[in-house]
Amino acid sequence: MSAPSLKGKKIAVLVESQFIAEEIAQYRDRFGEEGAEVHFLANLNGSPFLNLVSEVEEVGGTPKLLTVTRDIRKAAPEDYAAVLVAANYPSVRLRHFVPPDGPDGRPLPIRPEMVRTSPAVQFFSRAMRNPDIVKGVLCHALWLLTPTPELLAGRKVICHEVVLADVLNAGGVYTPDPSGVVVDGDLVTGRSFMNVSAFIQRIQQRLVERRVPQVPAVAPEPVKGAPRSILVVLSSHGYWGEELVGPLEVFERQGYRIEFATPDGRRPVALPPSMDASYVDPPLGRPVTSPQMALKVGLLDATGPGRGERSRLLDAPMNLSRLLPERPYFSHPMMVRALEAYYREREDALRAFERFDALLLVGGSGPIVDLANNQRVHDLILGFLKQGKPIAAECYAVTCLAFARELEDRRSILSGKHVTGHCLEYDYKDGTGFVGTDFNMGPPPYPLEYILRDATAPGGQYHGNFGQERSVIVDFPFVTGRSTPDSTLTGEKLVEVLEHGLRRWGW
Repeated sequence: MSAPSLKGKKIAVLVESQFIAEEIAQYRDRFGEEGAEVHFLANLNGSPFLNLVSEVEEVGGTPKLLTVTRDIRKAAPEDYAAVLVAANYPSVRLRHFVPPDGPDGRPLPIRPEMVRTSPAVQFFSRAMRNPDIVKGVLCHALWLLTPTPELLAGRKVICHEVVLADVLNAGGVYTPDPSGVVVDGDLVTGRSFMNVSAFIQRIQQRLVERRVPQVPAVAPEPVKGAPRSILVVLSSHGYWGEELVGPLEVFERQGYRIEFATPDGRRPVALPPSMDASYVDPPLGRPVTSPQMALKVGLLDATGPGRGERSRLLDAPMNLSRLLPERPYFSHPMMVRALEAYYREREDALRAFERFDALLLVGGSGPIVDLANNQRVHDLILGFLKQGKPIAAECYAVTCLAFARELEDRRSILSGKHVTGHCLEYDYKDGTGFVGTDFNMGPPPYPLEYILRDATAPGGQYHGNFGQERSVIVDFPFVTGRSTPDSTLTGEKLVEVLEHGLRRWGW
């Protein structure tokens, strides 16, 4: 008897109520017979499990229950060889989203870009961006892709005629096939539940074709030319436009994949002065944003009617508060157990970020509010550090590096390192630190230069390079940029670290 063809592989099935019971059973049984481990995922909304109800219109009219214990928000698509979306109406329910809270704690008014914030939409979008994952979409399930039309555009698909108009509007290429199944590379689509047998068979074929030995005799060499992935973390309280656009354009020219994250999942917004070419920076006494850069930032930041495709890049950032656990207070009545659970959850959560090759923390005044002393951001940095991956930070976001430290010794990870960051000569005075925002804390609540001088000691050094037009320091794994004019150079040096092994530069 031959060995199961899918032994060692894991398959995720996104599901909700009104699933078709026979379809779910076939996924469990047929993939299981071939040795695969099948996981059913849903949005558990903070509960340990969720009881889903099958479609009541099935023969007999008696609904069946499916108990799901795996939360989409805590899972990583990269852990799976294939990601499937159940047929029928689960995709409608999976698209449900809750508007994020505004600064006043009340839900923000619903905007079109929020349709991308559903946990299931974000999970499946990440899977679609990874060609190494086989995607399976049956019947109505392409509805889960219509919020991200850029991922569906140009793909050959087949679907139920009920969703055909939406698929065509999203740019999908409808391709009828007598089998009811269409394969377009890593994407397998089926017309309806009636085609589920052929649908499963084609997915199995794609997985077998991609199979690799479990224990290779020789460690494989990295694939030359394979696109790298960069995680870009932004404040929800305002980033400086050029400090995102500069490195972003560098990464795009390099062909890198780029994903974005914010502390609370809200769409990041550019600080208004960073889109105003006439704005005079008080410490320098001159404008710091060129008309060309102001236009680029404006196109990226646009949210109104008629906005371009460029602005959709920031519509659905990853939500760090949902992806990473919160460390318990030390007053917790079961502190030891709570802390043990936190470390276990943190280790599991950080696996979702292993697919990234580097981390970039974008600067501006916003990071002072929600990035600098954010424990989850610190944990993310520590995760990249543990993997030996480069970490870049600009301007006030460099503070995150100074404050990131493990509880055991509480020593800054910058100890003994050389860095740059917003220097004292560039700091604002009272009333100018948060121009264009709905709040004003006066000047920055701390002089970053002093923090960095203390954090790098002993053996390291802060480099302000005041009076010099550029200040970027590379002391692996850190790449730090002082301020706005250093944005593009920060991106370029991060690329040199990744592509050419740069370990030291600028000091």
